[in-house]
Amino acid sequence: MVLAVFVEFVKYREWTESLGKDREWFIQLTQSKVYQVIQSFASSYGGIALPLRYDYQIMLLPYEVSVREFNEGLRKVLLNYAPTPINTLVTCRKIKDLLKMDLSNENYQEDVNCLPESLVVAHADLNDFTKKTRSLGIYRTYSEILNVIAHYVKELRDVAIVQYLGGDNIVSICDEENMQKTLEVLGSINSIKVGVGVSKIPRKAFMLAAEALDTIRERGKVSKYLVLYDQ
Repeated sequence: MVLAVFVEFVKYREWTESLGKDREWFIQLTQSKVYQVIQSFASSYGGIALPLRYDYQIMLLPYEVSVREFNEGLRKVLLNYAPTPINTLVTCRKIKDLLKMDLSNENYQEDVNCLPESLVVAHADLNDFTKKTRSLGIYRTYSEILNVIAHYVKELRDVAIVQYLGGDNIVSICDEENMQKTLEVLGSINSIKVGVGVSKIPRKAFMLAAEALDTIRERGKVSKYLVLYDQ
């Protein structure tokens, strides 16, 4: 199980429409700054933020984090950056259950009982993508990445959160019991390597996944996957 905090920016559409017609540059600027603040705050607790659609974001946190303290601190740091009021929803459940949550039937709680279970972070990276970008062009390779993401989202929609991280990096987050299925789907794409981190602390799982990916590169990509567990 993972402690998750959903952040909703209330009346986000109304805010964007209030900015007039020459607004998109400012929306993008604001979104990136807000995401930076949320990511920085979550990481200070050993967590990680996933921007999703930006008007709704999710933070994955260690199971022992104080919900009340975290929520109060989050509202405080966003006070000068969030363009709208925010709602937060805190829950603790398996990743596969987070994927099908009905937010309208959930209420905010300050005390959440969370069991200390490991989280799996699978960081997929396409091989020789920089070289391919130079030969095929930026947009063509970008569209290739979008196709890969669409494939992963479709195949993993019931077991994993799939998040694009920029460049040729895609992360899939799942429960340990669904790791094998997730790796099979990720590996169905040719010329890909996957570093996997397993930990009860989300930020540590991401760190181990990056370490595993670096090890695969150092070994000359002789293996498609490498799984590292938190000790």
